[in-house]
Amino acid sequence: MPVISLTDFVDFVVASGPPRLTKVRELKRRGIYEPATDFWKRLREAIETLHREDREKPFLDEVRVGLTDRKKLAAYPPLITAYKRFLGRKHTRWFDPPRGRWAHAELTVRVNPELGLDIDGNRHVVKLYFKKQPLSKRRVESILRLMEKTLKAGEGESFAVAVLDVANAKLIRPTIPVPDLDILLQSEAAAFMEIWQRLEREG
Repeated sequence: MPVISLTDFVDFVVASGPPRLTKVRELKRRGIYEPATDFWKRLREAIETLHREDREKPFLDEVRVGLTDRKKLAAYPPLITAYKRFLGRKHTRWFDPPRGRWAHAELTVRVNPELGLDIDGNRHVVKLYFKKQPLSKRRVESILRLMEKTLKAGEGESFAVAVLDVANAKLIRPTIPVPDLDILLQSEAAAFMEIWQRLEREG
């Protein structure tokens, strides 16, 4: 049965109509992970290294060295500037973020946040969001809930889950619980699997 990323599942959750079918079909055809096709890989890993190795903010500027992809050359610099703005004068300290899996209706979703950061004395497990498209309320709620469900089960864990809207330098934490969100996410997993299985039957 399929095992997909948190980002892919939430892309499905927030879609409506034909794009849902397109997303499932894309995932069935994607095959194994290819780093070369991961648009944000270089920037994401630079941010992780910045914190893991306790580098200074200018380290992020090295991401652009040797870049030849015009789309990355256009997209990366504003995000680097925004990330530096987010850091500002905050004091941060790295810890390894937990990993988890959420499963329902034979679908498994990998929940792998990029950052574990103690920010001014408060521990956060952070999922990075790089895209220009505004973060919808439904996307944020889904990501945060799946992180809460899968990452906070261990004994002695004490941290807040969060999504960092990098472009807007905004850290988003859970606020008011959304009634019946677990039921909605389970129904979305069932809908995903219904499409997946029909595509399999159709060959």
